[in-house]
Amino acid sequence: MADAAGLDCKEMSPGLRLSRVADLIDAIFACHPDDAEQVLSVILEEWQTGAPMPPFLDAMSDAEFWAHAATFHDLRAVFLAAGRKLARYPLGPQGRMRMIRRLMAGLSDQERQEIICPGSAERDRA
Repeated sequence: MADAAGLDCKEMSPGLRLSRVADLIDAIFACHPDDAEQVLSVILEEWQTGAPMPPFLDAMSDAEFWAHAATFHDLRAVFLAAGRKLARYPLGPQGRMRMIRRLMAGLSDQERQEIICPGSAERDRA
């Protein structure tokens, strides 16, 4: 994206970038908080993470880095798509168990029981 002087952000020196950041911070604080929030929200929404890129070096660390910055909707979409593909992938018994353990790690005992035996949690309470 080129600025008013025609410079692309990749062409800016570190000093010019730092100067622009200082100007941006000053401009944000010079605005009414409601106006600043609205403008920044629009810009950040446009710059959101989007879909993950192909791995650069290590797929797992790249995925963790992307997931850290992703929105809930991006995470959900990738999770569902990956889950559908992995369901058809020949993971083998150990691979399936690792995946199931990770999916169930944050669940309570009652939630795990409900997944394993639907309706059993209701029967236990009765």
